[in-house]
This record gives sequence, C-alpha cells and structure tokens, in this order.
Amino acid sequence: METLRKLVEYEEVDPSAEPEVRTLRRGRLGFWHLFFQSVSMISPAGAMAATMTSSANYAWGALPFSYILAIIGGTLLMNTTVWYSMKVASSGGYYAYVFAAVGPRWGLICGMMFILAYFNVVNNAILFVGGVFFPGFIQTMTGATYAEKAWIGIMFAFILLIYILAFLGIRVSLDYALAVGTFELVFMFACTLAVIIKVGSKNTGEVFNPDLAPTKADIAIAALLSLFSISGYSAVAFLGEEAKNPRRQIPIAVILAYSTVALLFFFMSYGLTVGWGYKDMSQFAASLVPGVIVYKRYLTNVIGWFMVILILNAMFLGALTPLNSCARMIFAFAREGLVFPKVFAVIDKKQNPVVSTAVVAFLSTIVSLIAGLAMGPFNGFIMLVTTASLALYVGHIIANLTLGIFYYRQKQLNWFFHVIVPVIASILVGFSIFFTMYPYNPVTLACPIWTGVWLILSIIGAYLTPRHRLDAAQRRFERVQDLMGASYVKVNPEHEASKTKDLNDEKEDFSSVMSQEAELSDKQPNYIDEEIVGSSSQSHS
Repeated sequence: METLRKLVEYEEVDPSAEPEVRTLRRGRLGFWHLFFQSVSMISPAGAMAATMTSSANYAWGALPFSYILAIIGGTLLMNTTVWYSMKVASSGGYYAYVFAAVGPRWGLICGMMFILAYFNVVNNAILFVGGVFFPGFIQTMTGATYAEKAWIGIMFAFILLIYILAFLGIRVSLDYALAVGTFELVFMFACTLAVIIKVGSKNTGEVFNPDLAPTKADIAIAALLSLFSISGYSAVAFLGEEAKNPRRQIPIAVILAYSTVALLFFFMSYGLTVGWGYKDMSQFAASLVPGVIVYKRYLTNVIGWFMVILILNAMFLGALTPLNSCARMIFAFAREGLVFPKVFAVIDKKQNPVVSTAVVAFLSTIVSLIAGLAMGPFNGFIMLVTTASLALYVGHIIANLTLGIFYYRQKQLNWFFHVIVPVIASILVGFSIFFTMYPYNPVTLACPIWTGVWLILSIIGAYLTPRHRLDAAQRRFERVQDLMGASYVKVNPEHEASKTKDLNDEKEDFSSVMSQEAELSDKQPNYIDEEIVGSSSQSHS
C-alpha cells in the first residue's frame, strides 16, 4: 500500500518497491493550463495566417460558409472527446481511448494516425514560418526580399526555439501559453471587430453562398481545412496523466476552448473576407500574409507589425503543443511496449519524455526540409497541412466508431450521444476526405496516398504484433488506468484476476537483476515504462 501511495502521488519509487508501472506526474496542471493547451494548439493568430489562408485558397469568397460547415462537424467530433475523457485519463490520448474501448490492436492503429497528424502539424508550422510567412511579411511590411533559400535557416532556428521550450517542461510551456493566450484571444477579437465596423456598407451575407467557391470539391476541401484549424481542442487529451482532476477538468476544458475559438474563427473568417473583398478572394491566399494586409489596411501600421509578432508567437505555440502531444503519445506506446523501443519511454528529472520529444523535433525538421525543397515552401505547407488533417480525422473516425462499444460495455449506452452523433460526424468527415481525392488536384493528391499507406501499414503492424506482446501491453495499460483511478469496465477483465500471479512471477524472475540495478539506480536512465522495479521480498525487511 505504501508503494501504491507513492505512485499515486508521483513521488520517486524506491527500486525495492513492489513491481508496478508508473505514470507521468499527476496534479501539476490546473484547469487553465488545460484550456490553453487546447487554445495553443488551435492557435487563433497562427491559424489565421496559415490554415485559414490555405482554406481560403479553395473557398474563395465562401470562406465564412466553410467555417459554418467546419463548426458543425467539429461540434459533432468534440462529442467523442468529451465522453471518452470522462472515463479514461492517459498521456496516450485517443490511443488510450480506443485501447480502453476495443483493446490494443485498434488502439495502436488509432494512435498511429494521431502520431502522423500531430507530427505533420509540427512540420507544416515550421515550414510555414520559414518559407511562407517570413518572406511574405517582410515584403508586405518593408518591400524588401531576401535570399531564396534563407527560409531553411529560419526554419532551423524556429524548431530549435520550440525544442528548447519543450525541453524545459510542459509546465513552463503551458505557463507561457496561459500568459500570452488570453491576450491573443482578446486582441484578435478586438481587431476583427474594428475591421468589421470600418468596412461599413461592405458587410454582406453573400459570403455564406457556397457557389462563390470554384467547385463543390473546393468547398469540401476548404471545410476540411477549416475543421482542422479549429480541431486543436483534442491536444488536451494527451495531458490526462498530468492534470489535477482529468476526468472532470478535461471535458470542461475541451468544451470551453472549442466554443470560444470556434466562434472567434467564424468571426475572423467573416471579417477578413469582407475586409479583403469577397469578390476578390481568389487572390487572398496568393498574398501569403493576407490577414496582416487586412489589419494594416483598416487599422494602422503599428497594429500590422504587432499582428506579425502575435502570429509568430502563435505559430510557435501552435508547433510546440503538437510536439508535446506527439511526444507523449510515442512515450505511451513505448511504455506499453508497442511499436517504439523502450528508449522512447525515458524521462528526465522533470518527468518529461525527453527522448521522444527530441526525436520528433529532429524528424520534423528533416521532413519539413524535404517537403519545402521538393515542392516549394507554400505547396509543401499545403501538402503537410492536408496530410495532417486527413490523418487526424481518420483517427477521429476510429475513435467515433468505438465510443458506442465502450459505453455499451459500461452499461451506460446513450444511443444519441454514443452512436448517432459519432456516426454522423464520421460521415461528414468522410465526405470531406473523399473530395480531397476527387477530382484530381496535383498538390493534395499525395496527401490521401501518404495517409492511406500509413493506415495500411499501421493495420498490418497491429495484426502482426504477437498476442503475448498485446497481452503485456494490456496489463501495463490497465495498471496505469488503475493508478489514475479509472473505474470503467476493462476490455479483458480476466487480466485483473491474473494480475497478482503475473506480478509475483515477474518479481521472482527479475529479483536478482533488479537488486543489482538498485545500487546503480541513480546512474541509470529513468524509464517510466519500467514494468519491473521490484526485487525479492527479503529486500522489504
């Protein structure tokens, strides 16, 4: 019991303690940290410059209409996050949700889709800043240009700053987001309101006409990208082990963050469209920094420059948040013994997944560089952001379709919230995914191909994983949920009955090894996925 008490309080556990799996340190993040984790991922100012611009590239003057579709779809998708987070708390996020619903195989598949999604959010953010935003705002604000390949150095500097803050720990990251995020929300709303007031008679309801988009397929792609821009609320799911009261605070944070930012985005999409001129929106995305141009046109140069700083900060947080989320999901995989080697579950003294964070930062730099050189920074950004959105919503579809199974097992099934709403949300997202493939678009065609290949490989990998490894992952996962105070009905309740025997067998098999390692524990890497941290019963005396 003493060992369990230490684990629940997230203190350092003595190597002679009973064998157990540990979690990330619980209770260090309050409600507003969770709220701004979502807001930072959504990144209003950054998305205005990046994702909203790419959505306008397809929607043209119907950009506000695309956001109406996105908000409807996002509200339906949010339903799944809220209901799952009431029961399951884990650093694995949606991987853990599906794992708890139907077991490790489809949990693995869902998790791999979210890893692809968040990885590419980091990629498109750093490529956008270095290759699209910087040259655009320098030309807009000063009329100057710089060397063609200078974006590479800017991109490297940007990811380095992101990694440094991630290395300092999640609490530092979220304290920063908390301080800056409130100001960003208020400032963006105030500036957009000022633009709408100054537009005057140019305010119009024509922007809600979908026929302003070039084709129906374009409005579908625009809706998908718009949906992606307001979907960052899901990032808070990956802080389930670090929140004070995750099963209460995470659902509330998701609802509040999504509602706040969805309304702000709709407001911004309308203000920027009428401010630019809805009949001229075909040139909106081509200007690279259209939002800055609109605010500079209707307000002042000072506001324009300040908006540049705010966008850079938002893009910084918009890349930092998915980096943290992706690293934590990889850490959860490694802890459960799936896909990634054990070294990815190493944590530092601050209990941050330091190895997985470093690997994600390094690989995102390489992939972004390749995409920018091969396709050009803007097209590379479009390709990465579309791939991220496709992977994210394939993962959401898997989570949607397993929610009913999960609550059926709990004997708490509500057909409307647990079955009908998730199915409708999946259908809407499915239509948007389809229209990214048809008709043919040379820039986005590769996106469903990469996403499809990743999905197929994930399915093959999940079904080739040996049964004993899946069983071991199931036991580890359920132990973590027990430590988090989970009370839901397990997928394989027979594991609970055999747990005592398994732990005793493991303890006996590894007692001599762990007794030796106990003497060197201060010099060894700190593996949070150390299933056996015990030694012989004699060591307790």
